[in-house]
Amino acid sequence: MKKIQTFIVGISIIAAIASCGNTPEKNNTPTEDLEAKKTMQGIWVDELEGDCVLRAKGDTIFYTDSLSEPVKFHIHTDTLYLESSHPSKYHITKLSDHVLRFVNSDGDEISLVKSDDKNLVSLFEKIKRSIDHINQGELIKRDTVLNAGEKRMHAYIQINPTTFKVYQQSVNDDGVTVDHAYFDNIIHIALYDGARKVINRDYHKKDFSAHVPKEYIDKCILSDIVIEKVTADEVTFVAILSTPDTYTSYHINIVVRIDGNVKMSV
Repeated sequence: MKKIQTFIVGISIIAAIASCGNTPEKNNTPTEDLEAKKTMQGIWVDELEGDCVLRAKGDTIFYTDSLSEPVKFHIHTDTLYLESSHPSKYHITKLSDHVLRFVNSDGDEISLVKSDDKNLVSLFEKIKRSIDHINQGELIKRDTVLNAGEKRMHAYIQINPTTFKVYQQSVNDDGVTVDHAYFDNIIHIALYDGARKVINRDYHKKDFSAHVPKEYIDKCILSDIVIEKVTADEVTFVAILSTPDTYTSYHINIVVRIDGNVKMSV
């Protein structure tokens, strides 16, 4: 009986040592304050100006600006976390049923009050905005007759909107970092010499990656392709890759020879 007891004690000691060696690491992620998130629900306006600033609904914050993307948010202790393309956080100095105060990215305290005006909900309905220097969400078709020496050729260009988003970050009037979302395009070009097809293909922005820095390709959209020059031997198209929220763009020449040979250059 004594031997059995000794054996059992030995097993217990080994098990205890093994369990110590396999102790899982502590999760240092702070627990989300669900009560604070519940308090955040609703529409918040600027305390002094009365301008509508944001709407918290569920786990998402919405903005009135039609370009600003909704963003997931969390509250941990006294900090508001926004999960944008580059996550940001803001120190909350006060949060109650009717008052929200936080420190923005400039170090200024923003003071908001909750509004019960249901008419403000309509401000968060996204209305399509026109953007002067880039093509957004519009199917564009162009059919052009070209005089190439003694030849009469037809060129077709079609801009096809996509659902692929390109994000640009900016800071809004309240000093909060927001994502502006823009949509890339796929552009089809075709060139015909009578019934003979010279070129007929789609272009994506990645097709120009050899002529544009990688970090620029990731942030730009293929905005347009236009006809630049026509000779008896070739037609030069120009692809325009633009960075939203800036006036920076790359212009890439697509030189199509009459024999169908295609080359690119900046």
